[in-house]
Amino acid sequence: MNILKPFQIIKNNPMLLKKIWFYLKRGEIAYLLSKGKEKSKENNEISKDTIEIFPKEYFTKFNIENYQIDISIDIIIPVYNGFEFLESLFNSLEANTSSAHRLIVIDDCSPDKRVKPYLLKRLEKHKNHIFIEHKENLGFVKSVNEGYFYTKNHFVILNTDTEVPEFWLERVIYPILKMDKVASTTPFTNSGQIASFPNFILDNDIFEGMSVDELDKSFRDVNATNFYAEAPTGVGFCMGINYNLTKDIGFFLEDEFGRGYGEENDWCQRAINNGYKNLIVPNLFVYHKHGGSFSMEDKKKLIKENSIKLLHKHPNYDRDVQDYIKRDIHKELRNILIIIASSTQDGVHLIINQALGGGSNIYSNNLVKIYKKENKRVLQLIYNYYTNSFIIYFDYKDYNFSFEIKTFDEVQIFLEKVKLKEIFINNLVSFKEIENTIGFIKKLVKRDNPKLVTAIHDYFIICPNYMLLNLENRYCNIPDNLEECNSCLKSSNLEWKTLSDNNMDIIQWRKNFKELLDISNSIICFSNSSKDILLKAYNSLNIDKIVVIPHRIEPLREVNYVKEDKKFKIIGILGAINEAKGAGVIEELIDRIDKDSLPIKITLIGDTPRALSSKNLKITGRYKREDLPKIIEDEKIDIFLIPSICPETFSYTTQEIIMMNMPIMVFNIGAPAERVKEYKKGIVIEPDYINNIIKYLNE
Repeated sequence: MNILKPFQIIKNNPMLLKKIWFYLKRGEIAYLLSKGKEKSKENNEISKDTIEIFPKEYFTKFNIENYQIDISIDIIIPVYNGFEFLESLFNSLEANTSSAHRLIVIDDCSPDKRVKPYLLKRLEKHKNHIFIEHKENLGFVKSVNEGYFYTKNHFVILNTDTEVPEFWLERVIYPILKMDKVASTTPFTNSGQIASFPNFILDNDIFEGMSVDELDKSFRDVNATNFYAEAPTGVGFCMGINYNLTKDIGFFLEDEFGRGYGEENDWCQRAINNGYKNLIVPNLFVYHKHGGSFSMEDKKKLIKENSIKLLHKHPNYDRDVQDYIKRDIHKELRNILIIIASSTQDGVHLIINQALGGGSNIYSNNLVKIYKKENKRVLQLIYNYYTNSFIIYFDYKDYNFSFEIKTFDEVQIFLEKVKLKEIFINNLVSFKEIENTIGFIKKLVKRDNPKLVTAIHDYFIICPNYMLLNLENRYCNIPDNLEECNSCLKSSNLEWKTLSDNNMDIIQWRKNFKELLDISNSIICFSNSSKDILLKAYNSLNIDKIVVIPHRIEPLREVNYVKEDKKFKIIGILGAINEAKGAGVIEELIDRIDKDSLPIKITLIGDTPRALSSKNLKITGRYKREDLPKIIEDEKIDIFLIPSICPETFSYTTQEIIMMNMPIMVFNIGAPAERVKEYKKGIVIEPDYINNIIKYLNE
């Protein structure tokens, strides 16, 4: 265990000192240690599968002026059958090869009689082409070598079963022209072993059925300088070759590798032995259909035979390949490109959220599950207050991965590359730079015109003091006089201040969020109560945008036990009870029970930061939701109390208690009161809460 890690975390996020001091001042040390342990465990779990990325290092605007070629590049195309590939190959070559080049085409005695006339017809457009016709089949290696005989400059070997995008030649040959000692270059492709995308090593279909031009547009802005990768070998489907090096070490060894397979690996290894490198080109994608020159039977046979020869010549080759695979240099780059490329098809659904836990996190987790079932591309942007960083989660089909991004500036760089279909603002509590965050959301809306949904899980959208508790620890009732709000914000010592270093006054706060609400297509409230409170703060808001949709909760069975005659009543309290949820109410009620020796006991099924101790109080600790009915039966709870002193927007615990058919008391505030008024076993308690609770229980 790294004993310095807590200090490193605090150094990276000084706001944590506020939270630590908040609990220490209140004597809630046990809770502080428990919470610290819990969050440390959560963050360790996240960090196992989450790599930090720096988006500004990944991308740069592609400029063809930086890739100008001053010489003519030869393109060697060996052909053996594969007639069905030729049209798309030549179409892409002619549409997308703009720099000076020469085609060297070898027809290796194709049995398909359609091949030769088709090649000659297409080559009519290429005045300086070279066409070579074999009277007998000589195989891939001899065909390429014969084409090489005619080369005068650096060249590219290109399979017939490929399609190339715009400016492909410039990008594939650039490292050979501009960098030191580059032997070969290989672009990304769908089916190219160590150059495969999206799944490394595998033969993939082209991603999402996109065209090569569509997919390549996601690749071309990759900052190639930062992501060229030295590989043990190039891959021969589309491989740039350093002509000068071939004059020193020769080219493919046809006597050893016969008709093909292994020859390019051998040449690349010989190049490495001579101090050169083979590069994967990260800012280019070439479509490889995998099946042009050889039948599957021939391919398997050739691979088996030539692999033995290759390893005999280069004993370390296999180990080097496995090491390259293990390092998987481009893993994060591929994942980022999966997000960017998939977003170009139908846009992604961006969910913006916090990592503090609670009902809003339950809601967003369920939303992700629903979106995944609907085959939507889901991108979550979550601010982790405890690590002062952002986590990006992507879920789509079989693609599930995450990144950590430290700064909001870098988040913006990343999202500028992603096309959005929907922005779902789930919760912004604890977000720093809230004005910048809102401004950037507005920018994204203007750019892509996505559907914008804002969910009201709390009242952060109304006030930084998102529980709306005044200096007397009571619901503030949204004062008309905003200077009263500013005075409260300045003087408040509640926990919300440990989450925010925002000095914005309430007028500017409301102005920013009003602009966000005004451009929202839909505003989701989870109760009529929260809708009314929202409209009290923003009375000019378009009411037609607001929809009231109570949370969907998985059912719980009813509690079923025979109530015994007891000398006392047991009040159940459910959940994690902080100040806003009523920790002070519990303490005050316990003090009254103890002082007056009342026949009442309290069982808290959950926890609280308050250091409470009494013979009349039992705290069971954290629980599994599905265990609730059994716990209640074992504890012989008579009635539940929801002690929240803030106007909750929904209250999962209230709904769960109703589901279990248990009697329940709530204060006449917020969503719990709204629902309990309609519940036959519900009691709504007016102010002077403690006296009224006891009065009801005595009755």
